[in-house]
Parts: sequence; C-alpha cells; structure tokens
Amino acid sequence: MTRKIAFVLLLFIALTAHAQQPHWVGTWACAPQTVDKSFMPYNNQMTNRSVRQVVKVSIGGNVIRLQLSNELSSEPIEIASVYIAKAGNGSEIYKTSAKYLQFGKKRGVIVPAGKAVFSDALKFKLQPLERVSITINYLKAPKEPTVHMGSRTTSYILRGTTNAYSDFTTAFKEDHWFNISAIDVFDLTAKSIAIIGNSITDGKNSTNNAQNRWPDILSESLQKKHGVTDVGILNLGIGNNRVTLTGGFGFMARKRFDHDILLQRGVRTVVIFEGVNDIGATPNNKVEVVTNDLIQSYEEMIRKAKERNLRVFLGTISPFKGAGYYSVSHEAMRQKLNQWIRSQREKVDGILDFDELLRDPNEPERLQKQWQSDWLHPNPEGYRAMGEYAAEVIMKAK
Repeated sequence: MTRKIAFVLLLFIALTAHAQQPHWVGTWACAPQTVDKSFMPYNNQMTNRSVRQVVKVSIGGNVIRLQLSNELSSEPIEIASVYIAKAGNGSEIYKTSAKYLQFGKKRGVIVPAGKAVFSDALKFKLQPLERVSITINYLKAPKEPTVHMGSRTTSYILRGTTNAYSDFTTAFKEDHWFNISAIDVFDLTAKSIAIIGNSITDGKNSTNNAQNRWPDILSESLQKKHGVTDVGILNLGIGNNRVTLTGGFGFMARKRFDHDILLQRGVRTVVIFEGVNDIGATPNNKVEVVTNDLIQSYEEMIRKAKERNLRVFLGTISPFKGAGYYSVSHEAMRQKLNQWIRSQREKVDGILDFDELLRDPNEPERLQKQWQSDWLHPNPEGYRAMGEYAAEVIMKAK
C-alpha cells in the first residue's frame, strides 16, 4: 500500500467515524414568545414559586438535556433548582423517577436577560412518546417572562420551593409553558423535523392535556404505523403568528425562522406551514403586495434550509370560509398562494396539501364539517387526519 493510498484510507476512516459520532437531537421544543399580560397569572410573577410543567416528547434516549430560555426578557431569572420526572395524572409524578438537573455542575442557575442556557447532560431513561414533568423552583423571575402561551397543557404553580414529594393538588393551574424551550437527547443516528406554523400547528381547539395537535399525531404515526423511532418532531408553532405582517403574537415567521427552526439540534427536515393570519389581516388594497411578500418570504426560508442541505416540505393553506377572516378577496389570495406552493414540487422535497385534505368537496372554500371547530381551526379529528396524512407524505418522500 502506497503512502498516498494509506493516507486516503485513514482520512476516510476518520471522516466515517466523525459522521457516526453521537450528537444532540431535539425530541421536544416550543417557540419562545413575549408575554401577553391578559393571558398570564399572578401579574406574570413567578418569583418564589414552583412551576411544574408537562410535555410529551417524540423520540426516546438515555441521556438528555433541557434548554431554558430567558431570551425575550429584560431581567435575569434566578433558579434554585430544576427536576424532571416521569409524569403521572394531572400534577402527579412518579416520585422515584425524579432527577435534579445541573447547570455547570450546580443545581442553581442564573439565566441572564436575553439568553438561553442548556443543562448539563443527565442520564435519564426517556421513553418514546412519553410524558415528562419539569419542575422549576424560581427564586426570582422577570416581570415580563419568556413563555409559550399556547401549551394546550396544564402547568401547576405553588408558592415556595418544592421537591418530588411535594403535594401539588392545591396548585394554581394555568395552560402556559414558562421558560422551558427544548429537550434534546444524545443519539448516534437520530434526526428531527422542525415545523414552523401558527395556531393550527400550535394546536388551537385540540384537547387540553391530550397531546393531539397534528405534529403530535405525526410523531405517533411515524413510530406506531411506520416503525420510525429515530425522528424527533419539534412543534415551533405560535398562535396568531404571521409570516410577513406586523401584529399577531411572536416574531414574524420570516424573522424567527433562523432562531426557532435552524438552531434546533439534529434538524434534517423543515416544514413551512404558515400564511393564513397574513391573509386574514391583509386589507383589500394590499392583497397583491402581501401575496408577493409571502412568496418572497417562503423562498427565503426555503433557500436558507437548502443551503444547509435540509429537506423542505411546504404546507398549503387550509380553507376558512365561515371564519371572520373570510372574504372573496382573501379566498382569491389563498388560492393564488396555494397555486404557487404546489408549483414548487420540483424545488422542495414534498407538498403537504392540507387544503386538499381538509376542504369540503362540495364547497372547497370551507373545511369539512366533521373536521372543523370554528371554520378556521380543525378539531381533534381534523388534527388526527392532518398528522396521519403528513406521516404518509413524509415517508413516501424518503
């Protein structure tokens, strides 16, 4: 063997070994957003309180870490401790499963204003599709916290500091997430799908605490029907979010795409499913301008994902006749955007044609009656149809 051949062989072995190194992959995430005070308890004050929050992960693992976000607050968070446990019913946890997370080998952590932190790696047997409980003991919390308002999941709040054996039955109940933004697992081959969306992805009018948003059903279908257990599903939807127009909740999708989607760990696939709030907020004399802005924003997000060798799926905008957004001009705008989205089949990896799936065949401007909740958002059965359909499209595109 010549020296040159030996060098090439060693280089190949090194690159192969590097490619197979375990890495962090998201199993759960939510999009941080600024607080809307009308929706928050205690005048937003979590100081000297213990907050227990429940999430459902997608893929499992033996080593995990938690991300805490204080990115949208102007004051630091002071935390005494954080512990994670397997979730039971309501606020209950399986006490013997509880483990304290550490931050730089300490239980306590200060998260500076405008920053996010990861916990140290923790050995924790996380099962696929499992519900886990994360309890934060706050010493001092910002008056304007970084939150995710549309949790569709109850959080439990008590005064003072708690541990795994504390009784939460009298806790104040609030359906928001506070400061938690991601759970990652350490894995050799796993990857994740990051979804940017609005309230339809965030799960408005799904069933509280049932974890039946369409991304939840997508994760369930991939694992139970298709046997795919190494793909994390990350729901970065925000209710009342817009792509390119000001107003609504959260930063505009075209602005938050880099942070909320591209910075997630282990991302292999991106789903872009937004636009209905822009349509609904567009004045009749701005239809053409906003339509072009939306298309440019979609193109920008696609380009950024493709530059990172990520797969991209586009979702068509579902019908909304019967909802307050509807008008003839808004429907024409939706049709034009969906026509453009479908025209991108050769440029992206797949189209999630939620419009075709959900529309009433006899009145295609409307959702099918059995799948709608308010003529804008699907009901749980509609979300199930969306998640199962998305799994089929993604599997066929592999």
